This record gives sequence, C-alpha cells and structure tokens, in this order.
Amino acid sequence: MVRPRRKKILKKLPVGKIVPNLATLASLFVGLTQVRFAISSQWEWVVGAAIVSVFLDATDGRLARYLNACSRFGAELDSLADFAVFGLCPAFVMYFYSLAKLDRVGWIVAVFFTICMCLRLARFNTHDIENIKNPLAGKFFTGVPAPAGALLAMLPIILYNASNLDLFTNEYLSAVSVVSSGILCISRIPTISIKKFHVKRERYTLFLLCIVVSACLTFAFTWKALCFIMMAYIVSIFFTAKKAKLLLHDCDDQASSTQ
Repeated sequence: MVRPRRKKILKKLPVGKIVPNLATLASLFVGLTQVRFAISSQWEWVVGAAIVSVFLDATDGRLARYLNACSRFGAELDSLADFAVFGLCPAFVMYFYSLAKLDRVGWIVAVFFTICMCLRLARFNTHDIENIKNPLAGKFFTGVPAPAGALLAMLPIILYNASNLDLFTNEYLSAVSVVSSGILCISRIPTISIKKFHVKRERYTLFLLCIVVSACLTFAFTWKALCFIMMAYIVSIFFTAKKAKLLLHDCDDQASSTQ
C-alpha cells in the first residue's frame, strides 16, 4: 500500500527573497545603535549611523523590486523599522544631546517629533489611496520624507561637528530644529523626489563625473559637505514648492480649457 505524500508544511524560501528584509533589519540595528552612541556622547558616530540607516532604507525597497521579493510582510516590516529608526531614535538622540536641559519641555519636544513622524508614515502608507486624483502624485513627496526629516532634526549635531561651536549645542536651537523637522514631515509642502529625477543621455557622463567629484569632496571634507548637502536640501524645498505651484496652475488651466 502506497502512503499518500504529506503536504509540505514549510515551503522552501529562496535566499533572494530574504535579502531585502535583512537590509531592513540591518537599518533597524544601525538606527537603534544611534541611541547607544548618544548615551556615550559619541556624536560623530551618531550621525554616521544615521546616514548608514538612510542608505539601507533606500536600498531595501530597490532590492525587493530587483529580486522580485516584494511582499506585504516586507512592506509592514519596513514601515515599522522606519518608525523606530527615523521616529524614535532621533527623538532620543536629540534629547540626550541637549533637549534634556529643558527638562519636561525638552521631553515634550522629543515626543512631538515622534508623533509627527508616526503621522507622516501613516499617511505615506495610504498615499496611493489618497492621491489618485492628485496631479502632483508621483512627481513630488508630500512633506519631507522620514529619512530627511530625521537628519534635519539632527542638524545641530552636524553643524557642531563641522564647526565645534558651542552655539549648536544650545537646547533652544535644538528644540527649534526638532519641532521644525516634525512640522515639515506632516506638512503638505511638495518636496523633491530623487526617484523621479531624470538625466538626459547627453549629460550622463557629466552627471557621473559630478557624482564622483562630490563623493571625493565628501570623504575629504565630510562634515562641511554634509552641512552643504543639508542646506541645499532646505533651499530646494522652496524651489520645489514654487515648481509644484506652477504645475498645479498649468493643470487647472488645462482642465478649464477642456470644459
């Protein structure tokens, strides 16, 4: 008598399907390590860990699409990791950095940023549903994205490492930076999206050369280069908002002309 084959309870899972989730967990590990560095006042390592977390966060989604490993589990894991890395960790880091000097007010500022980041990520998860009829959907981010918001919140640490000025350890300046970052994250201001940035073929070589030169300058003058990048991003918010306003105006004109 031939026994019927039992159904496999656990199916084999290709290693390629796990790699994106490993990148997400690595981002979570490095992000949480920021708090450890902050407790021991290793502020250079704090910023370094934050940048590595941003890189890993940008990588996991692309790995998932490249390896055809997109899944609901991966999306939920990425969202939870983003909240911990970009919502909780910067709040604790800035509290240990200088907000603790403000006692209860400093803690409220840190919690405010975490709440804003939570709202930001919740809105991002429903982005496709809410922005079906939005002409700017897919062209810009709505508000400052979570990774950029986390780095903006820690801008005083970057400025301090670049200049060694005690001004940037001031608790009130830190509070302004954290609150402003939180507000920008939940705002409806259109911000630049690198995903939609295109380079013309005839300028591709020049673009690569600029990237290489920028990387070399960043390694040679790390903190000054980071300051320049952050300031350039802040300035880009104004230009992007103006460009988005012009696009909306053009869309309204086209809609009115077709009626």
